[in-house]
Amino acid sequence: MNSKILNELCSHCAFILNDAEKERMVADLKLILEYVDQVHSVSTDGIEPLVHPINIGYLRMLDEPETSGHENLTQSESIEKTDDFYVVPKVIEP
Repeated sequence: MNSKILNELCSHCAFILNDAEKERMVADLKLILEYVDQVHSVSTDGIEPLVHPINIGYLRMLDEPETSGHENLTQSESIEKTDDFYVVPKVIEP
């Protein structure tokens, strides 16, 4: 990481930094990249990945479809429908 790379990153992100901020940012980013290198150097052979750092089972909610029961009401207010679908104007022209 150097000031040339930081200037390029800033131009892509529309960041404006003064010289002191650039020096600090370069130093901070170097530390982050060094830490990432240390993490990558740790051997993880034989370790199974976890969904969560604490293995307490399935944490996500089950994704089950449900309806509000108001589908007929909203479609009855539509100007035009075909087979329970709304008919909308064409917005993309060839």
